[in-house]
Amino acid sequence: VHRARLKSSKTDVAVKVQHPGAEQLMMVDIRNMQAFALFLQKYDINFDLFSATKEMEKQICYEFDFVREARAMERIREFLRVSNKKPPVMVPRVIPGMISREVLVMEFIQGTPIMNLSNEMSKRGIDPAGKLAAMAKQKILTDLTLAYGQMILKDGFFHADPHPGNILICNNTEVALLDYGQVKEMPEDLRLAYANLVIAMADDDLLRTKESLSEFGFKTWSIADNELEELFQLSLRMFDTRLPPGVTVLSPFADDSSLNKVGVESFPEELFSVLRTIQLLRGLTVGMGLRFSCAQQWKPIAEEALLKAGRIKDVKSRRPTRSFLRRLF
Repeated sequence: VHRARLKSSKTDVAVKVQHPGAEQLMMVDIRNMQAFALFLQKYDINFDLFSATKEMEKQICYEFDFVREARAMERIREFLRVSNKKPPVMVPRVIPGMISREVLVMEFIQGTPIMNLSNEMSKRGIDPAGKLAAMAKQKILTDLTLAYGQMILKDGFFHADPHPGNILICNNTEVALLDYGQVKEMPEDLRLAYANLVIAMADDDLLRTKESLSEFGFKTWSIADNELEELFQLSLRMFDTRLPPGVTVLSPFADDSSLNKVGVESFPEELFSVLRTIQLLRGLTVGMGLRFSCAQQWKPIAEEALLKAGRIKDVKSRRPTRSFLRRLF
């Protein structure tokens, strides 16, 4: 990606150019990864890794089509605009007439990479570990995750690559989300099933969690007496950003993971982009020194989606199954 200036308007733009041969090289890497995934799930990990790599293969192929990326960028930009009084994140504007499969020209957004935020605060005389910094970081994370909750649960079409390099902080606490080569459109039934899971996780509802996982084709074999609890903990590791007190690293494949007690025989390919997005958002949460549950924040959006689809009649009738503090931590 290069910075340039339009002759006509004298405004700065970002020019994204595709390297020759990059797509072919990436496909070779994907094939190698798939072979390794088959080996791992046969001999080491109780998880359907191959389905995840198949979804990755499909999504990465899309990333080499800049015309598709431009359409995705405009769709998400417009969706967030009409869904909010002020969009929670900024989306670059595509420059009309300057789009091809291998070249994309868009609005240039000036900002600070999110991982450089603490350094930028220090330069401005703000203590990165102080209360003011914590408030700013909380607003940034809240705005970013709100945008994702709306994209995933309300529209079903979302930016699926929120790694730190794609996030800028502008005008103190405004968030800009870049790079729409990785986007995902969820089938309607899967979107609603995931909405049901979000509510189950927010309410710590173990039975509803199991029912939600079954609804979107999540097949397991249990080797634990407390299957419901292990399924719930596995769901939190995969689909929520919250962390237990004192924990900074949480992986579905860790030695203490519920995967060692509940094997995943079949994982729906269409959900891999959601899983990856949640893991990246959790990484940002830890990197900013915060504790945050996206399931808690997304619960009202999930309820609205199910209500609109006629899946529930009255969101007020649903009550948490555990105390507020237990749900929070």
